[in-house]
Amino acid sequence: MLRIEYNDTNLTLADKPTNWGSGVYLYNNEYFTGVIYYYYPNTTQISAEYEYKNGVFDGRQAEYWPNGKIKGEYFEKYGAFYDSVKQWNEQGVLISHQEYDNIGNYIRTLI
Repeated sequence: MLRIEYNDTNLTLADKPTNWGSGVYLYNNEYFTGVIYYYYPNTTQISAEYEYKNGVFDGRQAEYWPNGKIKGEYFEKYGAFYDSVKQWNEQGVLISHQEYDNIGNYIRTLI
């Protein structure tokens, strides 16, 4: 899967709106499929990585604490959560966990 940094000059945000109000990412003028990752300013520490398919969020989305531990993870498609949404504290302890079905309906909170 293609992985690119957010400030890659070949990555652009098209004005074409989606049903939930955001634009569509293009890479070399084609719909982007892959992972876009971000760094904390002036570091090599990844702060987030977001999975896209055909220019829109589709798949695993994750954010990280400055210490490198995972902060949050969720799965999104067409603007809706599916599978699970989880959050961890800076020490790596899971503090929140919700489940969703494959079309974005909330099922339950486990933590």
